[in-house]
Amino acid sequence: MHQTRRRVVITHIDEILDYFGKCASCGYPARAESIRRVFDNGEIETLVIAGCALPCGWTDRVLPTKMTGPAA
Repeated sequence: MHQTRRRVVITHIDEILDYFGKCASCGYPARAESIRRVFDNGEIETLVIAGCALPCGWTDRVLPTKMTGPAA
């Protein structure tokens, strides 16, 4: 059976400002972004990618760990 490939038609990236994770390689604070991809077949995929705030090169998919909660 021939499988059709889906193509990304929209990519939206938001920085997660209240992400307080650490670099898995050197322990320095990391930054994170939420990447939302919309495909030509209507599927939507959301990833959270973190990277070292120093140039050590570490980057990986992570859980969106937040230190703040909703406003009361």
